[in-house]
Amino acid sequence: MTGTMLSAGNLRAGYDVNEIVKSVSCSFAAGTFTGIIGPNGSGKTTLLKAFSRVLPSSGILELEGKAVLDYTPAELGRALGFVPQDEDRPFPYTVLQVVLMARYARTSRFAALAPTDYDRCRRALEEAGIDHLKDRSIRALSGGEWQRVLIARALAQDTRVLLLDEPTSHLDLAHQADVLSLMQDLARKGATVIGVFHDLNLASLYCNRLLMIRDGSLVADGTPAEVLTPGRIREVYGADVVTACHPATGRTFLMPLPTRNQPAETEQPLRVLVISGGGSGADLLRFLAGRGYNLEAGILATTDTDYTTAKALSLPCIPVLPFSQIPAHALEKLRGMAAQADRIVLSAHPVGAGNLPVLAVLREAGPVKTIIHLPEGRDIASYDFARGAAAAAVSDLCAAGAACTGTYEGILSFLDRPAPTPKE
Repeated sequence: MTGTMLSAGNLRAGYDVNEIVKSVSCSFAAGTFTGIIGPNGSGKTTLLKAFSRVLPSSGILELEGKAVLDYTPAELGRALGFVPQDEDRPFPYTVLQVVLMARYARTSRFAALAPTDYDRCRRALEEAGIDHLKDRSIRALSGGEWQRVLIARALAQDTRVLLLDEPTSHLDLAHQADVLSLMQDLARKGATVIGVFHDLNLASLYCNRLLMIRDGSLVADGTPAEVLTPGRIREVYGADVVTACHPATGRTFLMPLPTRNQPAETEQPLRVLVISGGGSGADLLRFLAGRGYNLEAGILATTDTDYTTAKALSLPCIPVLPFSQIPAHALEKLRGMAAQADRIVLSAHPVGAGNLPVLAVLREAGPVKTIIHLPEGRDIASYDFARGAAAAAVSDLCAAGAACTGTYEGILSFLDRPAPTPKE
């Protein structure tokens, strides 16, 4: 990277008296590919148009340390390329003729294009995968083909900064990968690439930085892993997602969850603590996560799939090392969670000497607010690896008032009951 190429300070832009972008400050270095994300109507495209001078703005906007307003049109055309989502096609130009228009910023006024200009445009057509369309009328193109023509035209400008407004919105999967891989390659070679994205997974996969905006203001700036957290997605998009690290790419990817049933404004969501382990709680956590409860997970080994699920759902939990005795500080944290919980769900899971103390914590917290999920066809002894101590502890919980069910519906019925009265 060789320093800042584009920078904005307190940038504001909009249409007539309607201000869309509100005091955005950010900068973009050479050799980076940045994605601008946000919900519909958040101001993504308006911000990009302000960067390109397509839309007037106020505040500071500099390209390579020089105010963008001080650039002549020809100078700006040599330094900055802009790819719109779409563009009118009023005349039946050929594809090659449209791409050749990009080279006029590099010629003297009224001068003819040189053979090198034609060579560069043909290479741009090849890079965009549309060299076979060069003689076709642009009016005869599909939406995806036309979008690649606009990308080829921007490539032919050979600019140091490239702005893309949803560059893959009309493309199929293969062409999305081709175009965004090409943008990645340009960034690696030193270009500054900035794109507006609707698809968060595409933005995460190809960009090394994301800017998230909402209502025209910047709310997050960082790597995809830093920006695309379930909490922030819920806050900004109003959607619940699970995030995970893609095993092939190492990038963060998102999977949407069903919309949660939100409690009435006057109600507080029920605080539910799920005690699980050995993979017994992953499905249960996902099942309860979509139903509006204030969920917490208990003590979980960091190699456990239950832990992976809890982290993906952004649920508070207490991580511990696998195959070891649970430390005293972890048990103390669990006592606090159990005491504050309105309900506790114990998912039957293997219990040995290392995690046996968890059952004692549940006994202290009040068995009548606990339900044990024991899958139908199984008995608690099959989970006991503590020489009968685990089965005895569970039996004691049941005798003291804990409920037991073999179904998720039974759990929901228990959670929806009025608060239980502790037994003396």
